[in-house]
Amino acid sequence: MQDKIIFYFIIYSFLGWCLESIYKTIIFRKPTNSGFLYGPFCPMYGIGAIIMIMAGKLSNNILVIFLMGIVIFTVWEYIVAVLLEKLFKTKYWDYSNIKFNFQGRVCLKNSIYWGILAVLLIFVIQPGIEKLTEIIPNDLILYLDIIFIIAIIVDIGFTLFRIMFIDKKIRQIFEIGDTIKAKLAEIKNTEGVYKENLQKAISDLKTKQDILKIKIYKRVIRLKKAFPEMHSENLTKFMTQKITLESIKEKIEKVKKHKE
Repeated sequence: MQDKIIFYFIIYSFLGWCLESIYKTIIFRKPTNSGFLYGPFCPMYGIGAIIMIMAGKLSNNILVIFLMGIVIFTVWEYIVAVLLEKLFKTKYWDYSNIKFNFQGRVCLKNSIYWGILAVLLIFVIQPGIEKLTEIIPNDLILYLDIIFIIAIIVDIGFTLFRIMFIDKKIRQIFEIGDTIKAKLAEIKNTEGVYKENLQKAISDLKTKQDILKIKIYKRVIRLKKAFPEMHSENLTKFMTQKITLESIKEKIEKVKKHKE
């Protein structure tokens, strides 16, 4: 177990991504590429599975494993939810509308699913994976460990950068919006050349705002597809503007033609 723990982590990170994507595709009735990362990995599942496999060595009783799965996976889900919220000021899932939830981060229904998954993991999935890994040369497992761990680390770095980029750009969009409102209020009391300059400044600010929207629109949509229940004050304000990529591009083209 110990000498292949990284390999198991990689396998369960991938299987977790498959499980999440299939589940959300069924629930929301449209193809969903789930997961926090861009690649097909959910490290949350990989770490959770390793913890459960190690704890599962304490008992061979199905009921005990079921109860351990409920506790271990629920606690782990809660910890991950808190960490993501603290780091990114965003709720990536919210069970507030489901009965018997705790702070919207965990709920009884999912906990029961976790218990069932733990039983399948310990008594069906892991024994099969152990048999599979026995026929794979250790050198190959080592090379695969290195390749996929590097890929996951790079993906995590890339994802963190993208999320921080989105949050920063959304804040800039709203800051520009506040500036535009201030100038619109100011323009009511001005005349002549100064008024024309204000009108030009407002037009330039609106174009800058639209360009920023184009830069982040597709990235925000991708996040919302992966986490349909995701809630963030900035993201919510951005998405409630009822904008489309095509409408933004049209506005920018009109401004360019007008300047020409």
